[in-house]
Amino acid sequence: MDIGGTIKKLRQKRGLTQEAFSQAMGVSVQTVSRWENGVNAPDLSMLPQLAVYFSVTTDYLLGLERKNTMAKLIETTEIFELASREEAEEMIRRFKGEKFPVLKEHTITAAGDKVRLVVTKEFNSELDRMKFD
Repeated sequence: MDIGGTIKKLRQKRGLTQEAFSQAMGVSVQTVSRWENGVNAPDLSMLPQLAVYFSVTTDYLLGLERKNTMAKLIETTEIFELASREEAEEMIRRFKGEKFPVLKEHTITAAGDKVRLVVTKEFNSELDRMKFD
């Protein structure tokens, strides 16, 4: 699929009009229409902005991504050994304050004189709605 077709598919998947999408990208409706109809392609400098907006890679936009061979990190589980329950609870507070990745679940258990913290984080949760500073 050409880049215009990919942009159109991604825009429609989000339920956006060409007008709403053009405003988000800072271009005219005519520009979006030309991209989607294959008359013009987005400027090279627009590719990262488009990729971030749609939460895809620039390779995907350009039709270069191989779906069957590309690994995608979805979730991780990390295990920490800490000195105290308070230290574990402080780490949980920090993880909850992070925008990305999203803390999915956690458990704190005591093992002798050590405390074990098991944390599961999700990497694809609401990426398109997140703002990164």
